[in-house]
Amino acid sequence: MSGKLFAQPAPRTPLALLGLAVLAAGTALLSGGCRRQQRALTRPAAAVEDAVRPERLAAAFARLGRAHFRGTARFEAAPQGGAADAVTTETDIWMDNGGNWRLVELNDKDGGREIVRYGHELAVALRYGKMIRRPAEDPEPQHLLQEGVGAPFAAWDLLRDVSTVDDFGDEVHEGRKVHVYKVTKARKPPEPPAQVDFSDRRAWRRTLVANLVEGTIVIDEATHLPLQVEFRARYTMRRAGGAGGASGAKDGSNGTEAGIPMAGLIKVKASIEEIGTSPPIARAEAEDLPLRQRTVPEEKALLGGLPRSAPAPRGAP
Repeated sequence: MSGKLFAQPAPRTPLALLGLAVLAAGTALLSGGCRRQQRALTRPAAAVEDAVRPERLAAAFARLGRAHFRGTARFEAAPQGGAADAVTTETDIWMDNGGNWRLVELNDKDGGREIVRYGHELAVALRYGKMIRRPAEDPEPQHLLQEGVGAPFAAWDLLRDVSTVDDFGDEVHEGRKVHVYKVTKARKPPEPPAQVDFSDRRAWRRTLVANLVEGTIVIDEATHLPLQVEFRARYTMRRAGGAGGASGAKDGSNGTEAGIPMAGLIKVKASIEEIGTSPPIARAEAEDLPLRQRTVPEEKALLGGLPRSAPAPRGAP
């Protein structure tokens, strides 16, 4: 794909940003502190969490060699009874045997990016923009790869406390021995708090009540990679603001508030395909990162504000 495909994405509305905040959580690995009292993971739930955790998934995917990660994530949010705002992102990542990879990410808000890791180079472009090549300095390439495969964990991280995972045993998937897990709505999920301190930007997660939770995770026995992941959920939650105005309905004691009722939707699908047969990665057609040419004028501008030394007395050496 040419570097002309990418440029700055269109401005996003607050509700779309709420959906993007869920997706961004896929790489925010220290998320336990913002939950309500976390439920203990069952063995099947722990297996699912380990399989979709971005840092582990990205590392195992890179070790797999030639393969294709394909994912679609839709996050939707709206005030209850109001018009919904949503963002759908499609992600493709191709890996080869040399550790090179190519990521193409597009969303329906006219945003996206393309990233190519080739040897010790990293080429990056936003949608409709130029592709720029620069040295691939760790840990940036691995972090970018984790972001690319992060959608399944973003969904799981939001739903884990309101879900039940059941073990459906072994099967054979495209000639590979796999283990299958099913996710459903928990029979007795924890009750959300009546008042929440929304000064924590992720506090809305503690108010989540699931109306529907469905999911299937197919994990390869040999590599522990999730060959197929699907999550679908509808839920209600509350965000900052309420009857008290822009700052919400305060209780007057500890800064908590009831919040504005919202409804949300998650649809995430991901798969790992073309194992051993995906195409090799070629070096990207990109421009080198331009060197700064105005260093001397910039130095003079920086030094111009310094106090000048006093002139030496007449006759002094």
